[in-house]
Amino acid sequence: MAVTDVNNYTNLANISTSTTTAATSTSSTSAVTTATNDLGKDAFLKLLIAELSNQDPLNPMEDREFISQMATFSSLEQMQNMNSTLNSIAEVNKFSAANYVGKAVAFTNDDGKQVAALVNAVWFDNGKTILDTTEGEIALEKVEGISDIS
Repeated sequence: MAVTDVNNYTNLANISTSTTTAATSTSSTSAVTTATNDLGKDAFLKLLIAELSNQDPLNPMEDREFISQMATFSSLEQMQNMNSTLNSIAEVNKFSAANYVGKAVAFTNDDGKQVAALVNAVWFDNGKTILDTTEGEIALEKVEGISDIS
């Protein structure tokens, strides 16, 4: 990327489009689709370094711009870390639903009535946890209460 190319861009979206367009000539179509849709922290950092190293020495980036971009980078990194943590928690919770087998669960059915049913099995379908009960299949998020059968 030439110095004039970097200086002509006013935001990171334009830079990322230029960078991913250059990558299309060497990548497969599926890899290009992924690269153009996701601007991760590594790509952001590379763009920031390119911007800093190719800036006009007579008109350097102001402190506020640099601080703003670093804050954006930090926020992006924290969001990715939080997303990873939430995915881990969701995966653990998914398998904890197996503890419901043999227990009674209470939920509100489609008619608006509260129903209690015995859980026979637990299914995982496209990221959703489904309880197979004596009253039919229900989503885990509809469960309002759990009880031991004694």
